[in-house]
Amino acid sequence: MSPKLVELATRVGKEARLTNVVQYVDEELLRLAFQSLRKQAAPGVDGQSYEDYAAGLDENLWDLYRRLKSGRYQAPAIRRVYIPKANGKLRALGITTIEDRVVQKAVAWVLSAVFEQDFLECSQGFRPKRSAHMALRRLRNGMLQHWVKYVVEVDVVGYFDHVNHDWLRKFLRHRVNDGGLLRLIDKWLRAGVMENGLVTLSEGGVPQGGPVSLVLANVYLHSVLDLWFEKRFKKSCRKWTELTRYADDFVAAFQDREDAERFRQEVEERLAAFELHVAPEKTAVLRFDGSLLHGMGRPAIKPATFTFLGFKHFLTKTRRGTINIGRTASIKARERFLRRQADWLRANRHLDVHKQQAHLRLVLNGYYQYFGVRLAEQALYSVYRRIRKLWRQQLRRRSERARRTCAWSDLYAKAWFQLPRPRITQLWV
Repeated sequence: MSPKLVELATRVGKEARLTNVVQYVDEELLRLAFQSLRKQAAPGVDGQSYEDYAAGLDENLWDLYRRLKSGRYQAPAIRRVYIPKANGKLRALGITTIEDRVVQKAVAWVLSAVFEQDFLECSQGFRPKRSAHMALRRLRNGMLQHWVKYVVEVDVVGYFDHVNHDWLRKFLRHRVNDGGLLRLIDKWLRAGVMENGLVTLSEGGVPQGGPVSLVLANVYLHSVLDLWFEKRFKKSCRKWTELTRYADDFVAAFQDREDAERFRQEVEERLAAFELHVAPEKTAVLRFDGSLLHGMGRPAIKPATFTFLGFKHFLTKTRRGTINIGRTASIKARERFLRRQADWLRANRHLDVHKQQAHLRLVLNGYYQYFGVRLAEQALYSVYRRIRKLWRQQLRRRSERARRTCAWSDLYAKAWFQLPRPRITQLWV
């Protein structure tokens, strides 16, 4: 964090509402924001690449700063693209321009410095020194320590598309009373989306694809969900309960069934009051009760499982007879990963085998880095074996000769065919 943002974070503790916050978005912070962007970032509606902007960086940043300071900066429309989802449908993604990404990144840092001291422990997503693994650890430790019996799984439908602008402005003004910064955020909210050359404006939602959307989403759910749960709902519960949220993905754990049933009803009403809605078919009270596993043989009623941050959570009995919480990649997350690699192998079938190995080694290590938690070894080995099988199949399709002579034992012995074996990378989670 830059010295000026440290100064801003110090001000937050002394002042209830801050004014003149936009002054912290200066040329130095804009330069740091540009340096933090990915060089492979896709261009927005203007077609300008990272390299294009970097070629005249000093002049570009100085001109950008002057436009921001004078209020002449105009937020561009977001370019919309679609990627396939696991269920066969398409997911819409927004791509903004390189310059706009710079401004959004700088403003996101400023907003984080202001609101970070207000955010609660239950919120773990897109915050400094927080991660998905920290959210998973908090959830698991709480459930084991307090012998949780019920979990409420909630799915918010199209969260980023349904954030109410009026409520968001009110939540921002609780801390920031700066017309310049609020007007800049308004420009992003009204920028619209470009698709097939046509710009569509929206009366709700936050600009997906830009860094500022993640902070704005956290500000919104902090007021709508986190504060409500911690300051109101939790105090009315009969027994221990805890909420864990990562962006718009959250679950609540309960010791008492009545508390869980009440939360399931009241959270839907609470979200609806702020124009957010849940998917009924994906929202439920689940009996995650380890006592169902006690005794000999298979239980008459199996404990439920639930998915959070791509992990399937389940209960298991150890050799000593104690109950433990296991986690592994959900079927959806695993199949999505395998489908991406199968598509890549088909598209790059004739690439040099050493380059293929380098790619597969990279993506497998990334998979192990995220999903390599305790009790997940068997699932990791399943993915490892399927990747090798997919690669072998594509190698055999390279030519008739390879199809006749490419035996599994021959490939397995070759150094270039070796891939990193599964390993547990997150022992602390």
